Amino acid sequence: MNGVTHVQQRLASWMLTILRLSLVGCGSTNTALDATSFYTRGENQLALDVLSEAKSNSKNQQWATLQEATVALDASQFDRAARAVSWVEARDELIDERALISGTEVKEDLGSALIDERLREWTPSLGERVMYEYLGLMIDLLRGDADQARVSSIRFARSQTLLEESRSMPSTQKLRSKRKNAKEVAGQIDREDSYQRAIEVYAGAAEDARCAAGSLLAGWARLQLGDAAARSLLEEAAALAPGHDAARRLLEMKSEALSQTALVFQEDGLCPTLRPFRFNIHTWQTGVARVALPIPVLRTSQAIGAVGSGSGEILQVVSDVDALYLAEEFDRAPARLLRTATRLLSQEVATRSVMREIDDQGSLTRGMTRLSASLLRTVLVDADVRSWDTRPSVIRAGLIMKSPEGRIQLNLPEGLRTLELPPGPNFVRIRTRAGIPTVIQTSPYGLFGAQAEPINPVPKGIVP
Repeated sequence: MNGVTHVQQRLASWMLTILRLSLVGCGSTNTALDATSFYTRGENQLALDVLSEAKSNSKNQQWATLQEATVALDASQFDRAARAVSWVEARDELIDERALISGTEVKEDLGSALIDERLREWTPSLGERVMYEYLGLMIDLLRGDADQARVSSIRFARSQTLLEESRSMPSTQKLRSKRKNAKEVAGQIDREDSYQRAIEVYAGAAEDARCAAGSLLAGWARLQLGDAAARSLLEEAAALAPGHDAARRLLEMKSEALSQTALVFQEDGLCPTLRPFRFNIHTWQTGVARVALPIPVLRTSQAIGAVGSGSGEILQVVSDVDALYLAEEFDRAPARLLRTATRLLSQEVATRSVMREIDDQGSLTRGMTRLSASLLRTVLVDADVRSWDTRPSVIRAGLIMKSPEGRIQLNLPEGLRTLELPPGPNFVRIRTRAGIPTVIQTSPYGLFGAQAEPINPVPKGIVP
């Protein structure tokens, strides 16, 4: 009787643990979907409220804070956006990116081995680090903080260099698992026809994940500050986006022309998001088990297309963020496969261990055990769909000359719009999404030093 009681107590404890952990995972997935859904509909404040709640879970903090930065920027809450980027920067200082890329053993903690990816702490990739440093630089310019913009441009350049260096480091394909046969099971999952069809989306991944838009913006800022580093940044932008001429034009401009030119960025659409791809797999080690992996889904319908100047000059693509996003997720895929295989094998070991103990027990105990194993291996397993999916689909840029009165005209989805800009060089950000009103934000008066006071100074931040 004591043996039966012991097994039943262990079984009850196991079931409660599974249910508790699965509910935590479901909460992460639902929060990700809620934040994305609100932002897609243009409900920025609701998205920010959801993300504030999500940050209370340490596993979600970096993901939710990056989402907060982009949503707050669109809402013209520049200080909040800046704090979010600074927090992620500080958190990332604790991570040795080179160690992550070179590969370590996949730890068999309870979250990764027994349940699913949703219980793991979400951390940015090197490509995402480049993108949030670009975002931080843009926020500094819109806040009018030239000194901090110089610091952000240096951080951006360092991240670009680190990302470039990572391409010569060992592939994440060399990751290892402590669980025997995990590599073989991962290979079997990878060979599944349905999975191969699902990952065809990765064909659009960028070969070079560096951000040309960031190099252009950093080079422009350093050029206005008179820094010698401007040339190398602008040359990098020209090399990464050979079909775009803004960087080359800036390198050839005289100071008088620079002060009469506005650098205009258009961030259009929404980058891909992750959705769970579920299928069953049969292996000789695990029998039939459910597999759930996150697969990127493009959102091309969210883009409205290029805007231009009133004279008809169209802004040209400088960075395809869709391709950069796919490159980031493609780099994560091998580790996800291996952790999934490790989890399947760990589930099998746990199931067999309990089943051996109840072989001579009553039918009720055996039935409950089989039910718990079924829950563990099917119902409770799902994909981690957290991703930084509030970024744009594409970034376009162009140089527009101001009139002698300091005006530029933009051809926007809502029609022609005339902006009155302060003296000196100007940065203009345009955020466009299908069905969402266009957001226009400009750098404030005196961004790069004292200028003659304009007759009608433009308020800092968003254009009225």
